[in-house]
Amino acid sequence: MSDATSTFVQESQEDIQKLNNALLDLEDDPEGSDAIETVFRVAHNLKGNFGVMGYTTASNLAHAIEDLLDCIRDGELEVTPERMDLIFNGVDHLAQMVAEISDTGETNTDPEETIEAIRASIEDGESAGGEDDGNDADTDTNTDAVATDRKVPLEDLADDIDREALENETNVYRAALELDDSGSPQVDAMFVLDAAGDEFELLRTVPANETIEAGEFDAVFDAYVTAADDETDRGSVEAFFDDNRYVEGASVTDVTDDIVDELTADGDDAGDSDEESGDSTGSSTNVTHSSKEVESIRVDVEQIDQLYNQVEEMVTSRIKLRKIIEGSDLVEAEDELEEHGKITASLQDTVLEIRLVPLKKIVGNFPRIVRDISRDQGKEIDFQMEGVDIEMDRSILNELGDPLMHLIRNAVDHGIESPEEREEKGKPREGTIKLIGERERDRVSVTVKDDGGGLDVEKIRSKAVEKGVMSEDEVQLLDDSEVYDLIFHPGFSTTEEVTEVSGRGVGMDVVNQVVRGVDGSINVESAPDEGTAITLMLPVSVAIVRVLFVTVGDETYGVPIKNIDEISEFEDVDIESVEGRKTVTHDGNVYPLLSLGNRLDVPDTEPDDDDMVVRIKDSVRQVCLRCSDVMGQEEVVIKPFEGVLSGAPGISGASVLGEGEVVMILDVDTL
Repeated sequence: MSDATSTFVQESQEDIQKLNNALLDLEDDPEGSDAIETVFRVAHNLKGNFGVMGYTTASNLAHAIEDLLDCIRDGELEVTPERMDLIFNGVDHLAQMVAEISDTGETNTDPEETIEAIRASIEDGESAGGEDDGNDADTDTNTDAVATDRKVPLEDLADDIDREALENETNVYRAALELDDSGSPQVDAMFVLDAAGDEFELLRTVPANETIEAGEFDAVFDAYVTAADDETDRGSVEAFFDDNRYVEGASVTDVTDDIVDELTADGDDAGDSDEESGDSTGSSTNVTHSSKEVESIRVDVEQIDQLYNQVEEMVTSRIKLRKIIEGSDLVEAEDELEEHGKITASLQDTVLEIRLVPLKKIVGNFPRIVRDISRDQGKEIDFQMEGVDIEMDRSILNELGDPLMHLIRNAVDHGIESPEEREEKGKPREGTIKLIGERERDRVSVTVKDDGGGLDVEKIRSKAVEKGVMSEDEVQLLDDSEVYDLIFHPGFSTTEEVTEVSGRGVGMDVVNQVVRGVDGSINVESAPDEGTAITLMLPVSVAIVRVLFVTVGDETYGVPIKNIDEISEFEDVDIESVEGRKTVTHDGNVYPLLSLGNRLDVPDTEPDDDDMVVRIKDSVRQVCLRCSDVMGQEEVVIKPFEGVLSGAPGISGASVLGEGEVVMILDVDTL
């Protein structure tokens, strides 16, 4: 895929997401001017980009959507559920076509049926004689061209201007415009001209409109406009073209009035020279603009990953160098190593910062998903997202998309009750689902919360016994929070009927596995008829962490430092036996003592009085680990396992040390 196509795909995907969300705002508030303006602008942008790239069928579909939105914007058609379904269906087709272009460079989707349905909706509104609001729609239903009283085909007017009418009724204004180098001057120019066509009456352009559309101009052009009302003057025209919201980089170099002679001149020579135009009127105003600073850049993902791999190699090299120097007296080399460490740490921080991506990148389409599911199920749901600007490592977000999608679908399908059921319970007909992101130091929490029926604790207990997960006696000993954790058992569900919305594909067990795989954890809270909140606690970045190396017999393992509260010699801790199991008492709390040798099946690891005890933080797991020795700590690159070892209890991944030794990194929460 070429760089141009890659950029086009990325921008189109972003525009489609913006369009979906703006359409939802429009559906919620049909009278909101901001929503319809955003919807129309983004749809127009999509149409232009498809056209420039040569994807005619997609451009025609976007064109039809734009025309329908134009009628809504001008009050000729009302916002109805049926029309919104048509528009959303069209947007879905556009998304599918962009996906095909991303995969193969071309699209085979035929949107003609959708285009005809959209055009029919426009015609129905027109044939009803403006029944929607009393106005007639003037939109031409031809998919090949736009010919309305708002967007005048400029080239058709070049030889058809009524000089006398213009002199008697209004002034004519010429705006000399110049575009910054954006790579697509024809698209940028059409943005300006279409916006001008909505505000004034566009008489002609120099060069001609078709020349601009073909991109055969040097980013400098003139636009001639007039207006039917008496309030339009040179100042308002100047202010209009001075507004860069129509396209970044457009600047007005001149606005001139009383230039009827120029317009009625034969051919495209009229207005070709800014200097001549200015002299003919004796009045011109220059408006200058400073270029915007580049506040963000697009970086190729492959380049980022390559840079990231280099950082991994530098970290490994630093470990190796330190081990070599530890056996010598090379003071100068030690200083050099220290400097190398600073450089590596700085580069590491920079790369990790580059890899951070906002949560909204993967949840931006969730409002649309909730809208579609709730509409299909006849439910009324207010979906809200908060804190989605928080950033996380790209690799974590890539893993997080499907699990969050499943939680959202579950909340809609199983969490929120039907409007009638909610009314019977004395609750509002409309349910609420919230997705909330929060940053807490080096961790991020993402919560999916609903005000639905809540989890049925007794039903979960019964299902656990039925499926053989636990015995009746065992399940009755669990408190509510422990019962909630049972929903993460493979194949566990309290729903008898599998729906198309949830219960297929990614299950709660896979959600749990994915979250654990990126060093995260899950917490579930619920109350009958009050709702359920599922919180995913995740690291901002999991790639490079500081670990404590411990030995178990002849084997070495790593324990993340962030999980450790205290390290003690075995003989210095208070050891007791409770029902045959060893425990450690600390500050009045009792901690089970796990022997790593036994848990990891390491041979020849009989307990010894010289052993060490590592106490884990209570917030992670109330437990102590018994090991043979502690060997120090180091920053390492953790690689998660794939294949059969993926999700193995007690192991989060592995790290390769400088001398090539592979060390397992322990997941103390699932050990």
